[in-house]
Amino acid sequence: MSIPKILIAGSGEKLQYLVHDQNDNTIRFVLYYQGIVDPDILFAATKALVGSVDILHSSFCADSVGAYWHVNQEYEDSSFFQYIHTEGSPNSTACDISLMPVVPEGKTQFCCCLVQSNESSAVVVRISHLCVDGGDGKYLLEKLAEAYNLIWKTGSAQALVVKNGSRAAEQVYKNMKSKEILGLFKNPLSSVKTFFPFPDEISGRQCIVQEQISAQVMNVARRRAKDVGATANDLLLTAYYHAYTKLAENDPNIPISIMSMMDLRRHCKNGESEGLCNMSGSLPTVLQDGVSSDFNSTLLQIADQTRAAKDDPLAGLYGMPLIHGAIRAVPMGLLLLCAGKVYGNMSLGLTNLGNIICDSIAMGEHVPTGGMFGGPLKKKPAVQISAASFDGNCSLCIVGQYTKEDTVLLQSMLSQIRKEVVQYA
Repeated sequence: MSIPKILIAGSGEKLQYLVHDQNDNTIRFVLYYQGIVDPDILFAATKALVGSVDILHSSFCADSVGAYWHVNQEYEDSSFFQYIHTEGSPNSTACDISLMPVVPEGKTQFCCCLVQSNESSAVVVRISHLCVDGGDGKYLLEKLAEAYNLIWKTGSAQALVVKNGSRAAEQVYKNMKSKEILGLFKNPLSSVKTFFPFPDEISGRQCIVQEQISAQVMNVARRRAKDVGATANDLLLTAYYHAYTKLAENDPNIPISIMSMMDLRRHCKNGESEGLCNMSGSLPTVLQDGVSSDFNSTLLQIADQTRAAKDDPLAGLYGMPLIHGAIRAVPMGLLLLCAGKVYGNMSLGLTNLGNIICDSIAMGEHVPTGGMFGGPLKKKPAVQISAASFDGNCSLCIVGQYTKEDTVLLQSMLSQIRKEVVQYA
């Protein structure tokens, strides 16, 4: 009888698990392909990827005291791969499939589904947020395509190499001196809380709200923003601020804050985490005097704030030693009681993966024509916009549990974000 392999859960995955009652701890991608992606090769590629890293074929186990991963030596094919044939376009079915969660206690933490008609394919990838953030989710997406192409060319994915080192969230500041770490003990969050004007507190159905901004528009807008020292992320944040204030009953003259996210891997050795993990940090922006009617004025304010944060060598790390220390020291049962109260104070958020080059996720001769990235399915009062560009075409996505009335408002805001960027371009 073999001895079960156990991995002690780190502070990063515990932190994500604490809010599993408020979101579904799942990151999702949908890729669209013209032509037929080979289901047998994709199955073999997924199997090779899941088997290459212990954490991807483990189950998360938690009790009132602590948490750990149980590494599964055996797991069914259906736990990581699914194939669906449809007579119509596979895209809408793929989006519906993407709403399915990867449950922490499941046998695997990475799932792939191929939805296919006779002419086109859609590949759905869902990954546990306990294991990865958006950056490592994108990394695994590229590794899946790499495994597919290895099998397509050589018949084997044996040459596939996936990072498999330390998953500790603390590696972002492990080389700092004690005095530097003490300087991180302060609240990184904005004191301004901005809430989405949901009509009520009723919990709705699982849904995806989407909008697209063309590469042509984004390219022009990016160039204009760059000329004044702003990034594409600054541009989207500015459009977000303006779109939000144009919703009914939102006062543009009161302080407003939107939480953006930043990749903390720049603080790691060689700019990369040793293993798969969540390395996202908070990047709050706030307009204390409200939102100016002039888009350029708001853009310059946001760019100044994000530039100051990025120029700070400790950006994104503030508060982390305190959070990680508490998570290591406090029993899980008590942490879970606190998590809901903290989540209830969440403000608006934006996660931007940046541009994904479609050639990097080609499968054989098939290069994706577009795609979608969605963060965890959120419950009220949270609203998180997930953004990613595919060869410059920007996809905006909100995944949540909302009523029909909620989705109308959210769609209106995403549509207004697109209009703001189009007008700026």
